[in-house]
Amino acid sequence: MPGQTIRRVLQGEYSKYRDHLKALDAESRTLRFANPVSDLVIDNFCDGVETKYYNHILFAIEDSDLNFIAVGHIALEEGRKMELAFSVHKDYQGQGLGNRLMARCIQWCRIHGYLDGCMVCLRSNSKIRHLCRKYGITVENECDEALADIKLSPADFGAYLGETVDTQLGVWDYWSKRALAKPSLLF
Repeated sequence: MPGQTIRRVLQGEYSKYRDHLKALDAESRTLRFANPVSDLVIDNFCDGVETKYYNHILFAIEDSDLNFIAVGHIALEEGRKMELAFSVHKDYQGQGLGNRLMARCIQWCRIHGYLDGCMVCLRSNSKIRHLCRKYGITVENECDEALADIKLSPADFGAYLGETVDTQLGVWDYWSKRALAKPSLLF
Protein backbone atom coordinates (compact mmCIF):
# COMPACT_ATOMS: atom_id res chain seq x y z
CA MET A 1 0.00 0.00 0.00
CA PRO A 2 1.33 3.47 -0.85
CA GLY A 3 2.21 6.02 1.76
CA GLN A 4 -0.84 7.89 2.94
CA THR A 5 0.80 11.31 2.88
CA ILE A 6 -1.10 13.84 0.84
CA ARG A 7 0.86 16.81 -0.39
CA ARG A 8 0.09 19.92 -2.35
CA VAL A 9 1.37 19.70 -5.89
CA LEU A 10 3.85 22.40 -6.88
CA GLN A 11 3.15 24.48 -9.99
CA GLY A 12 6.17 23.00 -11.79
CA GLU A 13 4.70 19.51 -11.32
CA TYR A 14 1.30 20.14 -12.88
CA SER A 15 2.39 18.12 -15.94
CA LYS A 16 2.37 15.06 -13.67
CA TYR A 17 -1.39 15.61 -13.30
CA ARG A 18 -1.71 15.15 -17.07
CA ASP A 19 0.24 11.87 -16.81
CA HIS A 20 -1.97 10.77 -13.90
CA LEU A 21 -5.19 11.45 -15.80
CA LYS A 22 -3.95 9.70 -18.93
CA ALA A 23 -3.00 6.64 -16.86
CA LEU A 24 -6.58 6.25 -15.59
CA ASP A 25 -8.47 3.27 -17.00
CA ALA A 26 -11.56 4.00 -19.12
CA GLU A 27 -14.03 3.58 -16.25
CA SER A 28 -12.03 5.82 -13.90
CA ARG A 29 -11.75 8.49 -16.62
CA THR A 30 -15.52 8.42 -17.06
CA LEU A 31 -16.07 8.70 -13.32
CA ARG A 32 -13.61 11.64 -13.10
CA PHE A 33 -14.99 13.63 -16.05
CA ALA A 34 -18.63 12.37 -16.03
CA ASN A 35 -18.04 11.29 -19.66
CA PRO A 36 -15.64 9.06 -21.56
CA VAL A 37 -12.69 11.25 -22.58
CA SER A 38 -9.73 10.80 -24.91
CA ASP A 39 -6.10 11.76 -24.36
CA LEU A 40 -6.73 14.83 -26.55
CA VAL A 41 -9.52 16.00 -24.21
CA ILE A 42 -7.21 15.46 -21.23
CA ASP A 43 -4.44 17.42 -22.99
CA ASN A 44 -6.80 20.34 -23.65
CA PHE A 45 -8.09 20.23 -20.07
CA CYS A 46 -4.56 20.13 -18.60
CA ASP A 47 -3.38 22.92 -20.91
CA GLY A 48 -6.02 25.10 -19.25
CA VAL A 49 -5.02 23.96 -15.76
CA GLU A 50 -1.33 24.64 -16.44
CA THR A 51 -2.01 28.01 -18.12
CA LYS A 52 -4.22 29.22 -15.27
CA TYR A 53 -2.40 27.36 -12.49
CA TYR A 54 -3.39 30.06 -10.00
CA ASN A 55 -7.04 28.91 -10.32
CA HIS A 56 -6.23 25.27 -9.56
CA ILE A 57 -5.06 23.63 -6.34
CA LEU A 58 -3.94 20.01 -6.58
CA PHE A 59 -3.28 17.55 -3.78
CA ALA A 60 -1.68 14.20 -4.61
CA ILE A 61 -0.64 10.87 -3.19
CA GLU A 62 2.41 9.38 -4.90
CA ASP A 63 3.71 5.85 -5.30
CA SER A 64 7.33 4.94 -4.54
CA ASP A 65 8.32 5.96 -8.10
CA LEU A 66 6.93 9.49 -7.48
CA ASN A 67 3.95 9.00 -9.83
CA PHE A 68 0.59 10.42 -8.80
CA ILE A 69 -1.78 7.58 -7.95
CA ALA A 70 -4.55 9.75 -6.52
CA VAL A 71 -5.32 13.44 -7.00
CA GLY A 72 -7.79 15.89 -5.47
CA HIS A 73 -8.42 18.94 -7.66
CA ILE A 74 -9.88 22.22 -6.44
CA ALA A 75 -10.88 24.57 -9.27
CA LEU A 76 -11.26 28.08 -7.88
CA GLU A 77 -14.05 30.16 -9.37
CA GLU A 78 -15.20 33.77 -9.12
CA GLY A 79 -17.03 34.78 -5.98
CA ARG A 80 -14.90 32.55 -3.74
CA LYS A 81 -16.59 29.44 -5.10
CA MET A 82 -14.92 26.16 -5.97
CA GLU A 83 -15.44 22.88 -7.76
CA LEU A 84 -13.95 19.63 -6.46
CA ALA A 85 -12.89 16.57 -8.47
CA PHE A 86 -11.05 13.39 -7.53
CA SER A 87 -9.28 10.57 -9.35
CA VAL A 88 -7.65 7.39 -8.09
CA HIS A 89 -5.87 4.80 -10.23
CA LYS A 90 -7.78 1.51 -10.43
CA ASP A 91 -5.15 -0.54 -8.53
CA TYR A 92 -5.43 1.81 -5.54
CA GLN A 93 -9.21 2.20 -5.36
CA GLY A 94 -10.99 0.93 -2.28
CA GLN A 95 -8.10 1.85 0.04
CA GLY A 96 -9.53 5.10 1.41
CA LEU A 97 -7.39 7.43 -0.73
CA GLY A 98 -10.40 9.29 -2.14
CA ASN A 99 -11.72 9.79 1.39
CA ARG A 100 -8.41 11.24 2.57
CA LEU A 101 -8.15 13.49 -0.49
CA MET A 102 -11.67 14.79 -0.01
CA ALA A 103 -10.96 15.56 3.65
CA ARG A 104 -7.73 17.37 2.68
CA CYS A 105 -9.39 19.42 -0.07
CA ILE A 106 -12.28 20.39 2.19
CA GLN A 107 -9.81 21.42 4.90
CA TRP A 108 -7.89 23.64 2.44
CA CYS A 109 -11.13 25.22 1.20
CA ARG A 110 -12.32 26.00 4.73
CA ILE A 111 -8.96 27.56 5.68
CA HIS A 112 -8.91 29.75 2.57
CA GLY A 113 -12.55 30.85 2.74
CA TYR A 114 -13.92 28.81 -0.18
CA LEU A 115 -17.10 27.65 1.52
CA ASP A 116 -19.49 27.29 -1.45
CA GLY A 117 -19.04 25.07 -4.45
CA CYS A 118 -20.07 22.04 -6.39
CA MET A 119 -18.96 18.70 -7.69
CA VAL A 120 -20.35 16.89 -10.73
CA CYS A 121 -20.56 13.11 -10.57
CA LEU A 122 -22.41 10.25 -12.18
CA ARG A 123 -25.39 8.78 -10.36
CA SER A 124 -23.69 5.40 -10.73
CA ASN A 125 -20.60 6.60 -8.82
CA SER A 126 -21.63 5.20 -5.45
CA LYS A 127 -18.20 5.81 -3.90
CA ILE A 128 -18.18 9.56 -4.42
CA ARG A 129 -21.86 9.81 -3.44
CA HIS A 130 -21.01 8.00 -0.19
CA LEU A 131 -18.15 10.46 0.47
CA CYS A 132 -20.49 13.38 -0.18
CA ARG A 133 -22.94 12.07 2.41
CA LYS A 134 -20.07 11.45 4.85
CA TYR A 135 -18.94 15.09 4.58
CA GLY A 136 -22.46 16.57 4.66
CA ILE A 137 -22.52 17.48 0.98
CA THR A 138 -25.99 17.48 -0.59
CA VAL A 139 -26.36 15.55 -3.86
CA GLU A 140 -29.20 16.26 -6.28
CA ASN A 141 -29.92 13.90 -9.16
CA GLU A 142 -30.66 14.98 -12.70
CA CYS A 143 -30.80 12.29 -15.41
CA ASP A 144 -27.49 10.38 -15.31
CA GLU A 145 -25.60 13.12 -13.52
CA ALA A 146 -25.70 14.29 -9.96
CA LEU A 147 -24.66 17.71 -8.78
CA ALA A 148 -23.21 17.94 -5.32
CA ASP A 149 -23.92 21.27 -3.65
CA ILE A 150 -21.05 22.05 -1.28
CA LYS A 151 -21.67 24.32 1.71
CA LEU A 152 -18.80 24.26 4.20
CA SER A 153 -18.55 25.76 7.66
CA PRO A 154 -15.83 28.33 8.32
CA ALA A 155 -12.52 27.02 9.62
CA ASP A 156 -12.12 26.48 13.34
CA PHE A 157 -8.94 26.03 15.38
CA GLY A 158 -8.83 22.31 14.58
CA ALA A 159 -8.89 23.04 10.84
CA TYR A 160 -5.99 25.48 11.15
CA LEU A 161 -4.00 23.03 13.23
CA GLY A 162 -4.75 20.22 10.78
CA GLU A 163 -3.72 22.38 7.83
CA THR A 164 -0.40 23.23 9.50
CA VAL A 165 0.39 19.61 10.33
CA ASP A 166 -0.72 18.29 6.93
CA THR A 167 1.29 20.92 5.07
CA GLN A 168 4.45 20.10 7.02
CA LEU A 169 3.95 16.35 6.53
CA GLY A 170 3.53 17.00 2.81
CA VAL A 171 6.78 18.96 2.66
CA TRP A 172 8.60 16.23 4.59
CA ASP A 173 7.18 13.55 2.28
CA TYR A 174 8.16 15.53 -0.82
CA TRP A 175 11.80 15.95 0.21
CA SER A 176 12.26 12.51 1.74
CA LYS A 177 11.01 10.71 -1.39
CA ARG A 178 13.19 12.83 -3.64
CA ALA A 179 16.22 12.32 -1.41
CA LEU A 180 15.80 8.55 -1.70
CA ALA A 181 15.20 8.73 -5.46
CA LYS A 182 17.95 11.27 -6.21
CA PRO A 183 20.31 11.90 -3.25
CA SER A 184 22.16 14.51 -5.34
CA LEU A 185 19.15 16.83 -4.92
CA LEU A 186 20.16 17.45 -1.33
CA PHE A 187 23.57 18.89 -2.14
